Amino acid sequence: TKQVTLAVLRLDKIDPILSGNKLFKLHYFLQQAKEQNKNTIIAFGGAHSNHLAATAYACKLNNLQAIGIIRGEKPATLSHTLQHCVKNNMQLQFISRAEYDKKETSQFLATVQNQYKNTLVIPEGGFGSLGSKGAGLIMDVFNVHNYTHICLAVGTATTLSGIIQNATKSQQIIAIPVLKGMTDLEKRMNTLIH
Repeated sequence: TKQVTLAVLRLDKIDPILSGNKLFKLHYFLQQAKEQNKNTIIAFGGAHSNHLAATAYACKLNNLQAIGIIRGEKPATLSHTLQHCVKNNMQLQFISRAEYDKKETSQFLATVQNQYKNTLVIPEGGFGSLGSKGAGLIMDVFNVHNYTHICLAVGTATTLSGIIQNATKSQQIIAIPVLKGMTDLEKRMNTLIH
């Protein structure tokens, strides 16, 4: 029989709001906002987005204004997540799903940045090189370089790319996609890693 040791890294226990990978993915975005003297962070998400809740809270802690661009029309009653965002001073802007699908186009981003001055835009879920770099900090902060296998759930692939880029060559990474309709995982990984 093989001697196998299994460990579960409970990132959800770090902070009740900045839990999981959110603290790590936001780290370099917040640092860049400070370095560039930006006073407002714009983030994207749906009505139940943990990324929006974490961003609202992180902005409040860092004396930054927060604007959440929300997918879909404003409901009669805000979700618990969006109520939390409002409680942490995030201004919500609801847009149609068709508009939301354009959120990564240069034209849409230019319109948003013209509407809100002195802003830093964080893509949905913290996707991008800064989010990936921040997620890579997980490997160092918790010293997980001694494990042979690392298994993780995958949404936007941002955390996955950070883990891969900071893993040792001998570590095997096992990714489990958790979002419905996620068909561009390979493209996302290529974008983030290269």
